[in-house]
Amino acid sequence: MIVTGQQPAVGGGPLYTLVKLAHAVALGRQRGEPVLFWCASEDHDLGEAGHADLVLRDGTIRRFTSDLGGGRHSLAFRPAGLWWEPLIAFVQQQLGPGPGAAFLLAQAPRANEGMGAWQCRLLKALFPSIEAVEARSLRSRWTAALARALSDWPAAELATLRTRLLAEGAADAFGELADPPLFSDLPSGRVAVDRATARQLLAAGGLDLSPGAALRPLLQQAALPCSAYVGGPGELAYHRFIMPGYAALGVTAPELVPRCSLTLVPAWCSRALAKLGTTADRLATWQEPALPTDQRLAALDVALGGLADEPRLAGSLRRLMQERAHLARRISRLARERAELPASGPLRAYLVPRGGRQERTMSLFQALWEHGQGLASTLVAAAAATQPGQHTYVTL
Repeated sequence: MIVTGQQPAVGGGPLYTLVKLAHAVALGRQRGEPVLFWCASEDHDLGEAGHADLVLRDGTIRRFTSDLGGGRHSLAFRPAGLWWEPLIAFVQQQLGPGPGAAFLLAQAPRANEGMGAWQCRLLKALFPSIEAVEARSLRSRWTAALARALSDWPAAELATLRTRLLAEGAADAFGELADPPLFSDLPSGRVAVDRATARQLLAAGGLDLSPGAALRPLLQQAALPCSAYVGGPGELAYHRFIMPGYAALGVTAPELVPRCSLTLVPAWCSRALAKLGTTADRLATWQEPALPTDQRLAALDVALGGLADEPRLAGSLRRLMQERAHLARRISRLARERAELPASGPLRAYLVPRGGRQERTMSLFQALWEHGQGLASTLVAAAAATQPGQHTYVTL
């Protein structure tokens, strides 16, 4: 099968969660293989999971933040209902009505439904052909591989590989991996355990044992072997550090496929770009044409220039020149408005928020709210036409 995955977050997480899954679906159709989404709900990084960012038309970013509760229990045990109604109210206030509002409202969390279970249900509604599961639900399938990890963990091979990768300039993904990273994952909290404790928990069935990020891909491959894993740049970089673990656990490493990158270009954005005489892919290097010099400014420049040879007026002249620059900007803005030309800055900020890919900032909740359930099939088609690791603008 083709596999991808992501941890849950408020509103479902960033848009790239949908992009990764769309790429996996496109690849699955190409190869005739089923697709599985792993939901890494054992994660307990509340700072990363506790917010959703909206990118407004003027390029400003509005962040919704939710209190997911205290303690160290994982996202699987944190109800999606904690943030649902406040998020809906926030999105309605910031974005107004949207074509996808009815679909999303129909996905309201069930009573005590955890964030991971809710994310799986949402993704299944968007991509009916896939399977979406919380990794924790398959722990019974990897107990043999986990036992092997505890007895045959390739610490020396991992250390040698880490030394080489760091020498090549790679960022340190996990630090030293002298032992398999394991946690006791209970509703009361997620706590790191040593090998002795892990063996005791495994002897009791192992269903409360949760792998850390360096071990999780190995056990997932043991539970449900996949032919290819579609991942982002960070995930694939992490995989470089754990490759000896596959052989040690007796499982075959999957093909690692770099996910594509997709930027949404709504119709209003395309119209604004057309008025500027450019397109989304050329906007980064596009230069705004200079407007004709206003004759009133030209006369003012002559008058100010006549004061330049008066030393005692230097301070006043500097202040006048600052006001002149402010006036020029106002005149330019007025001329652009009269010509009905949109400002390019907000368009850049919308397409490239925070100077990075749109999919890393914009919440998938916003994308679905504004473009509806059909966005899923649009992303699959765009991913199918985009090479792995490459970027495409998706005109909506």
